[in-house]
Amino acid sequence: MSYPYSLKTIGRPGLVVALLMLSGFAAQAQTALSLPPPPVIIWPEAEPERWTQEDVTLEQRFDTARKETLAAHQEALNDCQTLHATERPDCNRQAKEQLELELAQLKARARFGFEPRD
Repeated sequence: MSYPYSLKTIGRPGLVVALLMLSGFAAQAQTALSLPPPPVIIWPEAEPERWTQEDVTLEQRFDTARKETLAAHQEALNDCQTLHATERPDCNRQAKEQLELELAQLKARARFGFEPRD
């Protein structure tokens, strides 16, 4: 197989020019294919200390259980707001009855010195 040009016919200056052209093309290819910027990392905020402090006394545990009961009631009321207007009164009534039942159970347990249930 014969090539139309060989190293002897191109000569050293031609080889240098060819190599310079190839290196220029390689540099252009590298700049054209740049990598995307690294993603921005959003670190979560630290939790407040009150979230990691354990309830030590019986009173603290009952206060926490009461807060959780009230929060569950508020979530139930929020869910009731998504219902059709004709269904909302029943939903609100059921949420109120559930709240009263759970608070009565907490008070009864506190009266007799039992731990609140988780």
